[in-house]
Amino acid sequence: MSDFTGCILIDARSAGSRLPRQLAVVAPLARTDATPFALQIIDDTGDPRLPRIAQRFGARLLGVSPAPLGQRINDAIALSNGEVLIFPGIGNATSADALEQLATEVATGRFDAALLPTLHRGPLQRLLARIRRLPHGEGLCLSRTWFERIGGCDAALDDAALDELLERLRACGARVKPGGN
Repeated sequence: MSDFTGCILIDARSAGSRLPRQLAVVAPLARTDATPFALQIIDDTGDPRLPRIAQRFGARLLGVSPAPLGQRINDAIALSNGEVLIFPGIGNATSADALEQLATEVATGRFDAALLPTLHRGPLQRLLARIRRLPHGEGLCLSRTWFERIGGCDAALDDAALDELLERLRACGARVKPGGN
């Protein structure tokens, strides 16, 4: 059994209709006794279907006030625990085992943060990854210590909240493992 706890946070508004597919990939990580991960859905929508979806995947539904993504993430983290925070991007959480491996590397201090590998990495996506800091849909795994050290997400940012968080992590000298296939 791992000696750390992790928290997988998925924003319902950002995931949209892809939420059940994304939960299906990461739910096995939270359901095993061998891994101490909590699966949490951040909800500011009040969608009446979400409690049933959360129950189906063994997730905890965290109700937060409607706000930009940065504020929703900050609010959800304040309501949760775990020394490793995982924000799986849309379509890139390839397996629970891969997420657990990255979380272990962050928890043991090998890296302070890690980009989650994308599922589809063709030549164009690799080129875009060099240009952009956090390719759209790519996820992030980081230590709570670093999240708190840099002051969390910028509460005013919506779609760019995780991009900006990654940029500040790098600017502060965090050791960030690049995403790969």
